Amino acid sequence: MTRRAGTLESKLKEQLLLAAPREVPELRIFVRDVGAGRALHGEQVIKFGLAGQFDLYGLIKGGRHVEIELKSETGKVRPGQEVWAAFCATWGIPHVVLQPNRYEAVEKTIERWCAELRAVVASP
Repeated sequence: MTRRAGTLESKLKEQLLLAAPREVPELRIFVRDVGAGRALHGEQVIKFGLAGQFDLYGLIKGGRHVEIELKSETGKVRPGQEVWAAFCATWGIPHVVLQPNRYEAVEKTIERWCAELRAVVASP
């Protein structure tokens, strides 16, 4: 999912992070950053996260975990993300790809996404 300020995708991500604690009280969602950066005062490059990891992760009350990938309306899961999803499936970690529908209002998208997350939380 793109991280440029002001895009629909960034707005949806922001709105999901705000709505989820209220709409899915048994779930807390956190942002995961994957990338690299230069160390302060040096040439050393520091990598963080693993390529393909999903955009968000959630902790479900009671100790369970869920992986959450956000895609734009036309976005596709990349090969590295397919590997991450397969890892999650092998380990029994619930994972979900959330994507807006064409012409869907932001409020409706967030409502639908929260319903999808409630279903994940409710499943054993």
